[in-house]
Amino acid sequence: MEVISHLQTKSFPAHRHRSSLSLPIINAGVQVLLSLGVDQEQLQKDWGVRLSSLRDPYRRMPSFLARRFWEVAKALSGDPAIGLHAAQQADPSLMLGVAYLMELMPDRLSALRVMARYWPLIAGHLDLDWKQEGRKLRLTLIPNQPLSAAHEEVDYWCMRQALHLKARPGTPVALLEVHMRRSPPFDPSPWREKIGCNVHFGASRDELVLDIDALLVSRPAGSAAVCASLEKALEGYALKTEKPSTLESVAAAVLLGIRDERSFDMIAAQHHATTRTLRRELTREGWGYGDIADVQRRLLSSDLLLLSKLSISEVADSVGYFEVSNFLRAFRRWYDVTPSEFRKHNVSVLNSIGR
Repeated sequence: MEVISHLQTKSFPAHRHRSSLSLPIINAGVQVLLSLGVDQEQLQKDWGVRLSSLRDPYRRMPSFLARRFWEVAKALSGDPAIGLHAAQQADPSLMLGVAYLMELMPDRLSALRVMARYWPLIAGHLDLDWKQEGRKLRLTLIPNQPLSAAHEEVDYWCMRQALHLKARPGTPVALLEVHMRRSPPFDPSPWREKIGCNVHFGASRDELVLDIDALLVSRPAGSAAVCASLEKALEGYALKTEKPSTLESVAAAVLLGIRDERSFDMIAAQHHATTRTLRRELTREGWGYGDIADVQRRLLSSDLLLLSKLSISEVADSVGYFEVSNFLRAFRRWYDVTPSEFRKHNVSVLNSIGR
């Protein structure tokens, strides 16, 4: 196996391995919800984020809030394929700038290299891995944070690439297969019809399988001056978003120390602020320390129950509950079932659909 390029994903070190992502993915999802007639106030209440805050082009979304958004979006829309629909929305911001720059490249492989270069600006909580197997290229999304990305976010990414890689008349198809870790949906037809190739659910990784020869087919290149202008704008975005917001940095610290119950006093000291000042800054964004910890414990618990073989007591310990009875009470409050029932139900659904 020949590794094509890991170097490009090491660009923008201030954004790599950050538990945050750019807003266009979320904004696209919001557009879909509003177009479906979802009540704006209900969305804001359930999600815990004011939609007005999404107008700031230099705001980054903490990954736990992105994950929470897709939970709420799926519940309010009743549409498990909402990530696919969101990918078809236009967004006049960072994502569009990267997409336009990709379109100006002389071939689709060069376009994907552009995406790889700017990937940390798009999704710091995921790594983009490139590997070549013969004449096939595998692009794999690899979580670099304890919390996994929402399935809907992966749907969005796969659909966006499918749209970009769509063959022009007379050119070969480049996208051969899509593999997704998500369990098979009740109706898989939206994924297969919209993405336009074989989609395999219940996979071990989220990845695209591409035909390298098709990717190398040349096409008219865009203006060098326009490319330079787009690159300058993206570099400017990187500079203006180097420093995490208070909410992003506190959420990251809480997740990092979720097992050892890192105290708010300790986090405040790390931020060179008093607890009063830090609490006030979080309140301005509509969140408190306890709420952030509670949401992240809930999401991480579900990931560990479904993606690992840890026992219930080990899951409890991993998310900072050293008394299993306290974890059981919290989990029932979160999901209205016990951890064992949650795991059994979801594994049974996966197995029954996969047969």
